[in-house]
Amino acid sequence: MSKALRTAAAALILAAVPAAGVQRMDPVPTVAGLIVGPVETDHEAMIAGAPLRYRAVFREYALNDQSGRPSATISATTYLRRDVEVERPVFFLFNGGPGASSSPLHFSAFGPRLRPPGRDAVAPFTDNADSLLDVADLVFVDPVGTGFSRVLPGGDGSHFWAPKGDAGAVLQLIRTWVRDHGRERSPIFIAGESYGAYRLATMMGDAGDLNVHGLLLISPATDTAGMAGAGRSDEDRIFSLPTMAAAAWHHERVDRRGLTVDQFVAEARAFAERDYLAALHQGSALPPEEKGRIAARMAALIGLPAETIAGADLRVSNDLFVEALLADRNQLVGRLDTRVAAPVRPPARDGRPAAANDPSLGLGATNVIHSAAITRYMREELGVPVDRDYVSLTLDVNFRWNWFEATDDRTLYHNPLRNIAAAMAERPALRLMVAGGLYDLATPVAAAHHAIRHSGIPPERVRFLVLPAGHSPFEEPPNRARFAEAVRAFVTAVDRQ
Repeated sequence: MSKALRTAAAALILAAVPAAGVQRMDPVPTVAGLIVGPVETDHEAMIAGAPLRYRAVFREYALNDQSGRPSATISATTYLRRDVEVERPVFFLFNGGPGASSSPLHFSAFGPRLRPPGRDAVAPFTDNADSLLDVADLVFVDPVGTGFSRVLPGGDGSHFWAPKGDAGAVLQLIRTWVRDHGRERSPIFIAGESYGAYRLATMMGDAGDLNVHGLLLISPATDTAGMAGAGRSDEDRIFSLPTMAAAAWHHERVDRRGLTVDQFVAEARAFAERDYLAALHQGSALPPEEKGRIAARMAALIGLPAETIAGADLRVSNDLFVEALLADRNQLVGRLDTRVAAPVRPPARDGRPAAANDPSLGLGATNVIHSAAITRYMREELGVPVDRDYVSLTLDVNFRWNWFEATDDRTLYHNPLRNIAAAMAERPALRLMVAGGLYDLATPVAAAHHAIRHSGIPPERVRFLVLPAGHSPFEEPPNRARFAEAVRAFVTAVDRQ
């Protein structure tokens, strides 16, 4: 993979093929002595203001490689509400990366227990009052290489570290879970965050046998136009400008003029979609005086000097912005959350993408985050008998991702949202919800809205939610409560149709 592509892929952490592209995979036999589970434990938590009894189930599943041999594993942590009808909704959830476990959605958003702050905090987990377990059973999926899922001895994970193989593995898990739990009649909801949205949209090309009622895309990365970082996409600049304006407002690098951040961003978005779009469309034919005017207006919105903006031909890349906004303080701004800033680090080593140094990502000098806190929770609360650490995030998988596996098109322009549009055309009751954070520069909300509105998805069947947050719009308690309330209403409304 090229350095530019690795940079873009890393920026999507936490960030289409035809319907026939995702192959149906049958369940495979257990590999004796290597596969964990099912492990079941009973619990009670205060959720939505009331005590709720539930059963937790951890299970690891074997995956066959293309030769039919068990090669890797994929795992899921399930939470089943006790003493309720078996046909209640089931929500399958996963994050993205590629190389991200389900831990953000599991332990910071919708699971019944919240992890303490800090990567290796020793404080106990606490009840999550905002969990969705009151309205749906929950299944958190960890793809190959994340969580406790891994490549088996003598196996090869490469087939599952590509869009088609990855989507097929998760789809296989969902089918197997539904069959094993006898939940064929339950309404199915699926949530994917960042690259997880790409995975979800790819899966929907071959999910016609599942009783899917609702889809949730969180900070979605679906349209890969311009992803390789070649700067060929003017649309990418238009979508990023409102988020840059939010960052400049937050860090007080612009004259706020008494405007709230929402008002300021709305002004920036109107400029981006009109004057800025028209200027970029002219290319080299743009008159110098108009270029100067646009650069000055951008400077007032995104906080960079007009000379810097004009020198970039009005096309301020995300890299330039995060490096330049607080350059006078020698600070780098986050991509995943532009409210975060930290001192500039030394140049990346061994070709490591600059995006890996994102201060809002929290990787430090390592490529892999192991969570001692989650490992303890899984072992001690859920009784999972493992002797390995829980992998929250791994760029090693991200860097090995074979983006071109499903196509010979080396421009990397795919948008699997058409699979969702086709599924919604076939299923009048299917609904979609799209959520994102105002300060997310990795997957700007303007890009997500544009992609959805140009995909053929019926607009009257889509709900949008924008929160004052970064890439994970549920991390702060007020945002988590608002997000959970919106998703709970979405599930309840769709389930009643």
